[in-house]
Amino acid sequence: MRTGHDMEVTTSYSIIKTDMNPVTTTSDQPPALVYVSNKRYLYLGRTQLRIRDFHSGASSLVVCLEGTMKFCMPGESHWISAKSMLISAGSRIGIDNQGAVISSCYLDAAKPDFLTLKKQMVSVHRGVYYRHENEDRLIRSLLGLRDDAPGLNEAQQRIESIIYPHAADAMANLDARVRHTVERLRSTAAQNISVQALAEEVGLSASGLIRLFSQHVGAPLRKHRLWYRLIDFVVLSLSGVPTAAAIRAAGFTDAAHLSRCYSGFFGVNFSYAFSKHTNVRYIYADEPSQSFLQSPPLTQTGTPSVMAAPW
Repeated sequence: MRTGHDMEVTTSYSIIKTDMNPVTTTSDQPPALVYVSNKRYLYLGRTQLRIRDFHSGASSLVVCLEGTMKFCMPGESHWISAKSMLISAGSRIGIDNQGAVISSCYLDAAKPDFLTLKKQMVSVHRGVYYRHENEDRLIRSLLGLRDDAPGLNEAQQRIESIIYPHAADAMANLDARVRHTVERLRSTAAQNISVQALAEEVGLSASGLIRLFSQHVGAPLRKHRLWYRLIDFVVLSLSGVPTAAAIRAAGFTDAAHLSRCYSGFFGVNFSYAFSKHTNVRYIYADEPSQSFLQSPPLTQTGTPSVMAAPW
């Protein structure tokens, strides 16, 4: 073991808090990467990780780094093959990625990520866009990012350049009322601020905000708030907060509530995701959000801390 900023510990997972904070590494097989952010959350796999039906609170771009996946919509028996998919928040979808190594980027709802990527997809089926127009280039860019494993800020910049190959696309703006609401949910996820209060902040009725938010984000407002609570929980867990305390601080009712949200949003069984045998390297900013700072005092004790493997 080395001490200081570059401390290394042999475990079944690895952690990076920023470029200069503690690092832990593991087996001979290079780890998968997870860039933890409540803006763009990115998973870059190295081996097959089977996923299942999911219903996420955030839109995502799923890309096969190796192999091909298939997807199927509820009520259908026909599976469609694809190497890349753009999935709107709130969509219910089944995915079969047997034999494929995937990456998944959950998009920033406060920016026109989804609208921009939608224009780059060749095909669409029931709200799922697939077959990126420059699929080979997209895969090469993601493989390069995985292999370089840069710090969080550089990774976010590189993802932005992948989403917005033309600078003008990044200038497009969402409805300012939606953007304000997304930022409020992001910074106060653990708090149960009412829809009425959020609506008053942007000069709308509660029903008007619900409609506007669903039109632009895809997922219902309350479901999108749960997405930020999941990210807060992951950051707290990585920071060493005991599981029971992290559940409470992130705003979940109990472990069962967290488990249902986790499995549904990430498409991975909660118990599997939290296995200590997962070989994954986390890169995240070690900075508590306002929702942590304003949460009630943590009083629950006695539950072992578990490191999350959010894919």
